[in-house]
Amino acid sequence: MKYSNLLVALVAFFLCVCRGESEMETSLQLQEKFNGAVDLVSSVDKLLADLETRREELQKMRGSLDLGEDKSYPTSCLQQNVKHNDTLMVKIPGHGPFPVLCDCDLAGYGWTVIQRRRDGLVSFYRDWNDYRTGFGSLGGDFFIGLEKLNWLTKSSPFELYIHMENFKGVKKFAKYDEFVIGDESEDFVLKVLGSFTGTAGDSLTYHKGQKFSTFDRDNDNIKSQNCAQYYIGAWWYAACLNSNLNGQYLDYESPITTIPSDDSRYLKWNTFERKPLKFVQMMIRPKFGCF
Repeated sequence: MKYSNLLVALVAFFLCVCRGESEMETSLQLQEKFNGAVDLVSSVDKLLADLETRREELQKMRGSLDLGEDKSYPTSCLQQNVKHNDTLMVKIPGHGPFPVLCDCDLAGYGWTVIQRRRDGLVSFYRDWNDYRTGFGSLGGDFFIGLEKLNWLTKSSPFELYIHMENFKGVKKFAKYDEFVIGDESEDFVLKVLGSFTGTAGDSLTYHKGQKFSTFDRDNDNIKSQNCAQYYIGAWWYAACLNSNLNGQYLDYESPITTIPSDDSRYLKWNTFERKPLKFVQMMIRPKFGCF
């Protein structure tokens, strides 16, 4: 090893100096010193080799621990078999763990909540970066983030369930048997949207194949208008919308609320009713047998 050569040179230099300083030393004594130095070099070589072996072992152990991280976290609420509403740490291979909210009340167990609107306390009129990373609190209104949606939906086949409620207390739902979001290089396009079932009508298929838009990233199909700016939201706008679930929250129950002339600029699902909604929760779940 490179350290051995250095030590040999130092030993040789030491012997030369010693020889010059003491003419009285016999060749036997010098040989003994040299042998001792060689033994020292050999010991150092062995120590360095042992350290290198130990370093490689530690690297292997670290790699095993890294692989084990994927096993120590579930990839979804369904995989963990969560049967009550609670938060859960999940991890998609290749990415760090992150918290999600599991819901078992609205449509059975195993659903991961990706968006919730219930009181309007969190603004959803946000820029591209906020929608990419996510915002809000799992205990209130929030959006999980487009980046995480991409990680989740490309890891295995997922279905989408949207629960909606109006200000009269009427509850309806829309369910799609497949749901995939592209990555950021594709502007988080609504890549795959499966067959619809439900009571709320289908107001999302119109947006299939559309890139996501925010007020600072206009990806809609209208050159003369930014749909995200006009409709005060962020969505997979086309020209422009049949749904606007990230639109502005309008509290119909407030005595000071003025009903807007164009209520499509608010939280809307056109085939439910053409008035702003009171509550929306979007959820995804791996298709049974695919987790």
